[in-house]
Amino acid sequence: MAGCPSCGSTNITFKRENQGEVRGKNSKQVIHQTVGFCKDCGYTWQTTETPKKKKTWLWVLGWIFIFPLPLTIILVRKKDMNNILKYGIIAAAWIIYLIIGLAGGGSDSSTTTESTTAQPETTVVATTEETAETASIELIDGELGDYGKEIIMSEGTDLEEHLIVYYVPAGKYTVKNLGSNPTQVSVYEGFAKNNETGYDEYTNAGDIVVLAVDGEDEIEVPDGWFIEIHGAHISLTAK
Repeated sequence: MAGCPSCGSTNITFKRENQGEVRGKNSKQVIHQTVGFCKDCGYTWQTTETPKKKKTWLWVLGWIFIFPLPLTIILVRKKDMNNILKYGIIAAAWIIYLIIGLAGGGSDSSTTTESTTAQPETTVVATTEETAETASIELIDGELGDYGKEIIMSEGTDLEEHLIVYYVPAGKYTVKNLGSNPTQVSVYEGFAKNNETGYDEYTNAGDIVVLAVDGEDEIEVPDGWFIEIHGAHISLTAK
């Protein structure tokens, strides 16, 4: 038998003392403590600790949020249950829990639709209300693209000419030659028939630049005017 914690004497006695009650929902538990008393030095001490209340709230949270966990604990503790049935129920519970979790995650994910800025290739032909766009525009002679329009000059004459001209939004541009040969870029207001010659002529000319390979220059396209290129591949960047 252990002696007195204070003096080591074995001349000690023990007695049970009522420490109160722990009340549950439908019952109560009387708490006792075993108290030691040393007859030599008079020292007293408790030999057992007061039982703690069960943490019922942990079980409640477990059943609400991770129901397979408390179910697993309960079934593992059951010694009188067939192991095949026991672990089959545990496996099924976890599988159901994972399916619910995956389904919930999928429904919570939101699909965002990103707005995209219209690229030059998808911009409609400029009207008198439009202004120059900030993105680069590529023009290739002979291809309509989004800005090209086919015209016929001196139609029905021996000098009939089919052209594709480009109505880009009005504004100032940096124009660059992307082709493998020098080229000319011309800006015109339009064309009309010269009654004296019987052929069409440009009504008014704007900027006309000649570009070396990889060369750059600046042009301005007034509202409603068009660009004419011959055998060229150029880019226009709004300023």
